[in-house]
Amino acid sequence: MICSLSILDGVTSYSYKEYADLAIHLAEIGGTTGELSISHIEATKINAQRIKRLNKQITINPDLLEEINSLNRDLIWVVITEAWCGDGAQCIPVIAAIAEKTDKITLQIIMRDDNPAIMDRYLTNNARSIPKLIAFDAHSGSELGVWGSRPEKIQEMVVEFKTKHPQANKDEFHENLHLWYAKDRTQAIQIDFLRLLREWK
Repeated sequence: MICSLSILDGVTSYSYKEYADLAIHLAEIGGTTGELSISHIEATKINAQRIKRLNKQITINPDLLEEINSLNRDLIWVVITEAWCGDGAQCIPVIAAIAEKTDKITLQIIMRDDNPAIMDRYLTNNARSIPKLIAFDAHSGSELGVWGSRPEKIQEMVVEFKTKHPQANKDEFHENLHLWYAKDRTQAIQIDFLRLLREWK
């Protein structure tokens, strides 16, 4: 597969294993990526456990697996994230599990705060929301589409929660967010990528 892509020129990128190993290592030594803060350090510790758990638990649904196996073009997926990002820890292991099922997808992960110019090309409602995935044709380099920063179904729950509970603080929001992810068991993101793979063929 051709893996040269101008967006990655001069950019430090990671394979999924490198990203997961980095997050787990930083959690062990009390570090994180990007902005160094107590909240980010604590979030990285929690995310390392999420990554370990998901790596063991993810099962790709049969209909998605069929779509992966029928993929007829080579893709490069560039994911923007940080080790402290809770949505990233919930979503990127699933994205990696999809990519690992085929040699037609190359997954490259880059850090948001190290690459503000790239991040600013892919804002969500003018915010640097992560994770964000950009899909490219591996041969032409043409951009095929963007996903993120959450599965569509999870984002609908977020909007509903914020509408019903406008006074909820950040801790309450995150508690509910990760409860939704746990109950969902990666189904929402698999539905998203079933649709996207059909679009990106």
